[in-house]
Amino acid sequence: MEDDKLKGWLDASKQKAAESFWKEVFNQNHHPFSTYLNFDEDTNSTNEPRMKSLFPICDIYEKGNHLFVEAELPGMSKQDISVSLKGQDLIIAGKYSTLKPGLHYYLKERENRHFEKKIILPVKINKTGIRSSLEDGLLTIELPIIREEDSVPIYIDLSSSTPPSPLQP
Repeated sequence: MEDDKLKGWLDASKQKAAESFWKEVFNQNHHPFSTYLNFDEDTNSTNEPRMKSLFPICDIYEKGNHLFVEAELPGMSKQDISVSLKGQDLIIAGKYSTLKPGLHYYLKERENRHFEKKIILPVKINKTGIRSSLEDGLLTIELPIIREEDSVPIYIDLSSSTPPSPLQP
């Protein structure tokens, strides 16, 4: 019985040491992956920086004349999510709520958090005709691509003897 208690204390101290390690890593002013992790400037209630660019994890691919963005948002409803297109930036934002009132938690690793992920789109998008759906925790956004022509022919009118003035309409 004493061995079980000792093992329990050892496991708890290992978990606490691991938590302290990660807190220390993420509280550094310059994290080696900070350009990828893109820390929020505001902090949560425990004064720890929040990562914003990792959640939600996304895939972007092209199929036909459309760009598809798929984002994993487990357990979220469409009322919790906001999607907008500003210039070439697709912004996925929302509130991820996991805390259920009235429960006595023994372990709570999933925190309530607001998130915002900005994705710079690799191609120009036709802003009309964008469609989205949320099914089984997968947000799918279908964006029609605007294809730019390589060159546009300009025809020369030879019937006019005087060149058009750039000031005349």
